[in-house]
Amino acid sequence: MSIKLISTQAGRVKSYGDKESREFLEKYWESASVKEVVNGKVFVGKTGLTGDEVADKIHHGGEEKAVFANSYENYVEWAEFLGLDTIPFGALAENLTISGLHESSVCLGDMHKIGSALLQVSQPRKPCWKIAARWKNKKFTNEIYTTGLTGWYYRVVEEGFVEAGDEVSVVSDDESKVSILDANMAFANPIKYRDILEKILTISSIAPSYKISVANRIAGDFSLEYMKVD
Repeated sequence: MSIKLISTQAGRVKSYGDKESREFLEKYWESASVKEVVNGKVFVGKTGLTGDEVADKIHHGGEEKAVFANSYENYVEWAEFLGLDTIPFGALAENLTISGLHESSVCLGDMHKIGSALLQVSQPRKPCWKIAARWKNKKFTNEIYTTGLTGWYYRVVEEGFVEAGDEVSVVSDDESKVSILDANMAFANPIKYRDILEKILTISSIAPSYKISVANRIAGDFSLEYMKVD
């Protein structure tokens, strides 16, 4: 199967909602998650795409969450869940929309060459409440968490340029073979899948903050902080 980057997106910080409202879907929020398609080549640096901003720098951005990718194969499912015929590229706030990859096939530590950039899968995406706010659906964030179809983050190993239409090459795959989907299912069910969580801790390339959250999960922290922050 051909693996392709079919769209690239970047976003600026903008404000939404009403500062006076206490209703979840109407309250005030700031985010760069509503991204726009970038045409032509875009530079991917150590902290992300040129023109892409971060509102919450405590939970977003940085070298370990430089680039957020999502599988285009999930778009039909998300459109159906939201009751829409289609959803636009960047609907999940991703920078890269990729066809031919999926959470079940992408593994922690995998190296992908896209255009002239070399990227490494560093951790799953933690679904944020703001995606529910954007789509005016209170259940959306939980649905992403429950299905495990979260997308994944890349760290940038070699800076370069990417462009819609670029082939995505799997340069190397991690020998642990822990997929993003398996990692998410284990995080959601830590007692049942403790062995997978323990295997994750052996992967040297995973993001340090993600390693801490997995270790805490094994130690008995069964909170749903995974859903609440990103």
